[in-house]
Amino acid sequence: MRFPGPRIAEHYFPITKKTTCVVPNPVGERRFHLVGLDEVLVDIEVEVSPDLCNEIGLVAGESIQLSEEACRSLLSRCSGRRRYAAGGTVANTLNNFTHLSGEAAVLLGAIESTIRPGEPGFAYVAQTPKAVDLSHLAPFDGYTGTAITCISPDGDRAFGVAPGVADLYGPEHIPEDVVRSAGVVLTSLYCLRDPDWPIAKAAMRLMALAKEADVPVAFGLGTSNLVREKRQLVRQVLNDYATVAAMNVLEAEALTGVGDALLAAKMILEWVDVVIITEGPQGLTLGGYTDERAKRETKAKIRSKSIPEYNRWEYSRLLRRSDCETPLQVFSHIHPYRGGPDRLSNTSGAGDAALAAILHDIVANRYHRTTVPNSRKHAAPMRFLTYSSLSRNAQYGNRVAYEVLRGHTPRLDGPVGPDSDDPEYGEHDEED
Repeated sequence: MRFPGPRIAEHYFPITKKTTCVVPNPVGERRFHLVGLDEVLVDIEVEVSPDLCNEIGLVAGESIQLSEEACRSLLSRCSGRRRYAAGGTVANTLNNFTHLSGEAAVLLGAIESTIRPGEPGFAYVAQTPKAVDLSHLAPFDGYTGTAITCISPDGDRAFGVAPGVADLYGPEHIPEDVVRSAGVVLTSLYCLRDPDWPIAKAAMRLMALAKEADVPVAFGLGTSNLVREKRQLVRQVLNDYATVAAMNVLEAEALTGVGDALLAAKMILEWVDVVIITEGPQGLTLGGYTDERAKRETKAKIRSKSIPEYNRWEYSRLLRRSDCETPLQVFSHIHPYRGGPDRLSNTSGAGDAALAAILHDIVANRYHRTTVPNSRKHAAPMRFLTYSSLSRNAQYGNRVAYEVLRGHTPRLDGPVGPDSDDPEYGEHDEED
């Protein structure tokens, strides 16, 4: 599953036959990078007792804001070795994208101006792969933000965040040329927690610039408590700017009031073009739009849940709703890859991994349309958003999430291998 990029290979999904004969055009200096704005945070992993979690108010899978004093107090009460790891939900996605695609990503955010060995800021820089460009980070006096990852004996994780200088990044720091030339831009609700923060104004500016330049915008919802608190703001941002919305099922319920992932996805598609909902042990739900003229029926079993025959058109490629003459909502649901890992080493980061896979497919489509414009995959009048079908994207996101779940961090540490030993993933009757 590799981005075609400036390589010999023209496809990153396995195909059974080649359906077109085309000669790629040279790319030149054009970039197909992902740009993300994030609270720059260093994860500090500590083992805690359930009693300490309850005392501080930490909730498994959720993130709460901590003062510097509360952060230091928590660390002082945790014994054992501390492990620093570069974190942040957007930065995790950028990291994963670079491993999947072999292309660059640009991280925007704030970091301490003086980097010292042994300190969190040093760990962040040292652990970020060189494919993630940190040259546009803005330096400030103070401390790099920290997120204490509290691991309970059963493996659940809760997060307490002390932002440090993370929220001081303002709209004046955004490199407009980098944003306008991006393949996709990405930010999250964490950056909008307080509208008076400079980073909140920067996030709004970032999305406005991307929309002006016709660059797809991806938006992550963060955590269900924050979504519930900012529900109206989230709906407005999704409706005004977002192309892709990513969340887990709890965040989807907090946003829509609907606990069923399919019905929540249907509601969210009134605001965005693509929605990704991770459901833990239940897998992944993906929804989007295609045009009646471009719909393709699945060859898998037709399934009905809260939406009758919801997967009938899952072999369709996605378009933005505005690019459809007759828009048709399409859905796909997939259970965890191989039933999920035998042992969960890490319960966070699956959503970031799945989002990275879908964003990779969107950027791959842009690359292919640029380099092979006469391919019938890009024949007028359709202006597809994705390179592959909805079903293929669900498989891809599911596969990458599996790699993160069986690892020890919420980030990939290399490319995802082939699926030649899995018939479901190795064969697919569509025009890739």
